[in-house]
Amino acid sequence: MKKIFFTTIVFCVSFAVNANVIINGTRVIYPKDNKEVIVQLYNNGNSPSLVQSWIDDGDINSTPETSKAPFLVSPPVVKVDGHSGQQVGLKLLENTLPSDKESMFYLNVLDIPPTPDNLNGMNTIQMAIRSRIKVIVRPKEISPIKNTPSTQLTVSKNSNGVQLDNKGPYFINIANIICGQDSFLKEPFILRPFTRETIDTIRKVDVEEKCNVTYVDDLGAYTKVVFTIK
Repeated sequence: MKKIFFTTIVFCVSFAVNANVIINGTRVIYPKDNKEVIVQLYNNGNSPSLVQSWIDDGDINSTPETSKAPFLVSPPVVKVDGHSGQQVGLKLLENTLPSDKESMFYLNVLDIPPTPDNLNGMNTIQMAIRSRIKVIVRPKEISPIKNTPSTQLTVSKNSNGVQLDNKGPYFINIANIICGQDSFLKEPFILRPFTRETIDTIRKVDVEEKCNVTYVDDLGAYTKVVFTIK
């Protein structure tokens, strides 16, 4: 989950950050033919928070007004009391997305906490924190998952390092690639359906060498698969 900070009031005297609203889960799997998918929010703080939610199509700088994602989020703005939960409904507004592969969007949850009582009347910097998680639309034509990264992914040698080929219709969230004692990823990345990615390595890899590829599954768990370099 990514968290992004927004300054809502800018006065340099006191500083307060108190983001407490969390999303239950690290990703949302949206069956394409569902009328709605429910996401659970929870405020683990003592004070209420005002929460604004929207979905974007990959533009991290999007706002509810500029987003072009074909989704309706209900309610778009809601107050979540301390130590209380709130459900948010996601509704896909059009059915023109591909039927042969997944599509990816992002759910944004902007937590705007109240000014603490002890700072009332003072000039403060009040921060709003945005959490952002993946929303993966999965067509019924490819559900349930019949292939896992162990069957839809191939790892081969090329002149720059290793090449990953995603031959399946699912997004693969690659967390790490380790060959021998060497880790080849600087940061995780997403391999889109039916695409390939070349990873520069710190050393040459050999054909038939065993490498561990760690990916993140639908539940957010890390799974390791051993591949033989081709």
